[in-house]
Amino acid sequence: MASILCTVATPTRELFSGEIHYASVPSIEGSYGVLPGHEMLVALYTGGLLTLQIDEAGTDKREYLVFNGASEIIQDRLTVLGRYGIPVDEIKADEVSARASELRSTIADLEGKDNAQVAVDLEAYRKELEWCELELRTVGAQA
Repeated sequence: MASILCTVATPTRELFSGEIHYASVPSIEGSYGVLPGHEMLVALYTGGLLTLQIDEAGTDKREYLVFNGASEIIQDRLTVLGRYGIPVDEIKADEVSARASELRSTIADLEGKDNAQVAVDLEAYRKELEWCELELRTVGAQA
C-alpha cells in the first residue's frame, strides 16, 4: 500500500520524520484524516492530538500533542509544524504542573504594568501557560 512522508516539528525539535499510512490531524475546524492521495490542504490549529498510524495494520501508532501551528498535505507529504509539541507519552505531569504554577505567578506579577515589553512578555507567558494546561488535560492531570 502507498504511504505518506510525514514530518512533525517545533522550532526547537523534530518530533517525527518518516513514512506513515494514516494521520488524524487537528485543525481549528476539527480533526481531519489523511490517507495517501489526499488532496492538497493547508490547515491551522490551536491545539490538539495528532495521531500517526505507522503501519498498514494500525498496530503501531504514535500520538503527539501539538499547539499553535499549521499543517500541510501536498503530494503525499504531510508536514505538521507547531509552536509547541511533544509525544504524549513524554508528558511529565509533575514538571508541567510546576511550570504552570511558575507561569501563573510570573503573569500575576506582570499584570497591571504598562510597558510595551511587558505586554509582549505577558502574551508569551500566557501562551506557554495555555500549552501547559493543554498538556495536563491531555494526561488527565489537574491544571
